[in-house]
Amino acid sequence: MKINIYDIAKEADTSISTVSRYLNNKNVRPETKKRIEEVIAKYNYKPSAIAKGLVAHSLKTVAVFVVDIRMPHYANAAYYIDKKLAINGYRTIICNTRGELTSIVKYIEEVSSQVDGIIFIGSIFNEINRFPDILANINNIPVVITNGKLDVNRCKPIYVDDQKGIYDATKYLINKGRKNIAYIQYSNNTSALKKAEGYKQAMQEANYAANIYHTNDLFGGYEVTQKLIIDNKNIDGVISGEDLIAIGAIRALENAGIKVGKDCDVIGFNDSRYCELSNPTLTAIDNKIEESSLAAADSLKDMIENEETDCEPLIFNCELKIKESA
Repeated sequence: MKINIYDIAKEADTSISTVSRYLNNKNVRPETKKRIEEVIAKYNYKPSAIAKGLVAHSLKTVAVFVVDIRMPHYANAAYYIDKKLAINGYRTIICNTRGELTSIVKYIEEVSSQVDGIIFIGSIFNEINRFPDILANINNIPVVITNGKLDVNRCKPIYVDDQKGIYDATKYLINKGRKNIAYIQYSNNTSALKKAEGYKQAMQEANYAANIYHTNDLFGGYEVTQKLIIDNKNIDGVISGEDLIAIGAIRALENAGIKVGKDCDVIGFNDSRYCELSNPTLTAIDNKIEESSLAAADSLKDMIENEETDCEPLIFNCELKIKESA
């Protein structure tokens, strides 16, 4: 029976990149090496020099899973990851899942046997833990995930403390004398819920009422802010979990005759380039997207190229960037 490295990886219960390392005399765990050798002996597999060369140089491919490539957070993360990996000779496949489980499953099935590793951007991908059959496809692939943890053999979690970022921003407005502060929540994933908790915690500590509004539309900040203005004529602060929603809030407030930065402060989240295009410029929480994305790329490269890898969580803190809107 004629087999290839994909067959060996599957039967040895390991990754293609690990088989690649073995065939090129690089470091592999003893127990993994033993399984690979047993498969090779079983089928009398003899790689040619050309095949070994292809194995050594043709993989170097990483899949990056995002929710919505239109969102600045995901677009920037993908950009920094791709740029960093390209410097090290890797190519990147961007999997735009739209946050749909069927799309996530489809991409995993398509790329899991064709890539050296996967980076999942966003806490929504924690949902994969509920589906063992999906996890099985990536169980032996090096995985990095931001704001989450997957139950697979080799997973490096990278966290940004979104909750404290929103908490600190809310405290900032409270210390400025703002009392009627509303929060606009986008999505219901783990990160979104933690952001809302940070807001509620700061409001409760100040004995102020927490008012949370929801939108499932990235560009829905204008409409939801119109509603909160009707509900609370004395609104003096608005915080959102996304910059684009906060920019929509600025437009709604200004159109209602409420001067942003004077009558009402507005704070966004991500500190994307859109903040500078806003009028007034948007004060926002910098969630360290460049730093965390570069760390994700470096971590995955290390996991691919070294069998023994540190999989301890890496944590980044947010920073409030003050501009004109607050």
